[in-house]
Amino acid sequence: MTGGAEGPSGNPAPPGTPYEPTSFISFLSRTLAEANRFIVEQLKQRGLTDLVPSHGDVLTHLFAHEPVTMQELAQAINRDPSTVTALVRKLASAGYVRTAKSAADRRITEVSLTEKGAGLRSDFAAISAKLLETQMEGVDGDDFGTACDVLVRVRDNFAKALEADRASSRI
Repeated sequence: MTGGAEGPSGNPAPPGTPYEPTSFISFLSRTLAEANRFIVEQLKQRGLTDLVPSHGDVLTHLFAHEPVTMQELAQAINRDPSTVTALVRKLASAGYVRTAKSAADRRITEVSLTEKGAGLRSDFAAISAKLLETQMEGVDGDDFGTACDVLVRVRDNFAKALEADRASSRI
């Protein structure tokens, strides 16, 4: 057997680390859950209890680009169109965004910020700064760069595997 010592479940750990490869996705999931709890707490401290972390991508994209079509928004934030529709509906019902049919093509729905939504920019900037500060506490630039490189490779591995699965199912 190659690799380092066995981890708690008996799976081999890579050389130089006590962590099992099978625990990586679990670590990611738990890290994302903690980051989301952190964001929820930051929103709550600012009285923004009608927002959740999944609204962040939509609003952040709209801060930089508006109006956008629902399709452009889904592509930009890498979400399924039905998910984007649900997120936008909730944001619209809370008064943060508005939707309107495109003047050029009535089949297309465009999304833009309301005055209330645009007013979130400073809160989002502050929350983003606090999130980054917390994320980087005790983490040096080299370690962070290595972690990002590994995450990109892991993400790409899954993307390739999904594409291979789709290709083989078409045969």
